[in-house]
Amino acid sequence: MADAREETAPSDQERLNTDFSKAQKFFTYLQEASARGPRADDAQLASIGMAMTPSRVWYHEGSGRVIEYDVPEGVTPHSTPILMVYSFINRWYILDLMPDHSFIEALGKRGYKVYMLDWGIPGPEHADLGLDYYLDTVARRAVDRIRRRHSLDRIFLFGYCLGGTLTAMMAALRPEHYAGLVLLTTPLSFEDAGILSLWTNKDFFSPDKLSNVFGKVPEKLLHASFPFMKPRDHLAKPRNLFENILDDAFLKNFRSIDRWATDNIPFPGKVFKEIIHGCYQHDQLAKGEFRLAGKKLNLGDITCPTLNAYATNDHVCPLSTTKKSPQLLTGCKVTDREYDASHLTVTVAHPIRETVWKETAEWLDQVESNGEKR
Repeated sequence: MADAREETAPSDQERLNTDFSKAQKFFTYLQEASARGPRADDAQLASIGMAMTPSRVWYHEGSGRVIEYDVPEGVTPHSTPILMVYSFINRWYILDLMPDHSFIEALGKRGYKVYMLDWGIPGPEHADLGLDYYLDTVARRAVDRIRRRHSLDRIFLFGYCLGGTLTAMMAALRPEHYAGLVLLTTPLSFEDAGILSLWTNKDFFSPDKLSNVFGKVPEKLLHASFPFMKPRDHLAKPRNLFENILDDAFLKNFRSIDRWATDNIPFPGKVFKEIIHGCYQHDQLAKGEFRLAGKKLNLGDITCPTLNAYATNDHVCPLSTTKKSPQLLTGCKVTDREYDASHLTVTVAHPIRETVWKETAEWLDQVESNGEKR
């Protein structure tokens, strides 16, 4: 047995050749990454095989737009469409990363017509536009147009991360418009939001001063802060890339996530103040004190069935922010789904992503078949 192991073990020269190949490919990747622009448009994403689910821009709204996705040919479409709402941090295409790595594609294959609300890139003119504008103008118009287009009173609403917080606000403001609500790794209680509670502590941090200086929170500032949430993982990232860079499947996945993670956008100044002050510093949404469109929002006013899907190893939206949701959503039936994943792997890592996609689609199927849409 010892002789067999010696015969199959790589020689020093073979190991040296492998390390040399790794180094070449590693530095080539670093050169490519440093040469790319800070932000990718649709054509650039398509050129590297990202955001490939067949789609078109349905209409524009200010700096934003609504993207509609096709249900594949031969698939029987469901009657109730889904409006997806993403956060103001990073870009929407994490939900349509690559073929076979796409939540949107998976829902389409199950017959769901998906619309994505892309907030766009805020400019200086957006500095003083708050959630009243984004949710009660931009998002409300998207909802109304989709309802009219499909001749429905109610549609499905889907939010990921802080986008889920936004959809919960929308559903609390106008509950009669929604057949079901999907909250994916969504914070509703901010009393203990982990490291973000420390960073936004009102005794040390003023969102007003920051946004008043910049108008909108610079994307470079946001991007620079993310590694400090899990510094050990960030430091291990280059080594992990080097060790696996000869694995084409690994590299393809790494490149797509890295492109998305560095494609940051500025945060609208007034929205930043409203979210930090109202949610992280004073937990107003959970307390029924957060104001939108002149009304105090009560999460108990949400009446549609709600799927609350969260990740056990989520450092961005820890369990203390996501697991309490059923206690706050007292006016509707809440289905909890707990996944052994992180904030990101819950949507992009095999095999957990397939489980999340499948169980989300099955929940939507059940809500629709029960006639809880109108």
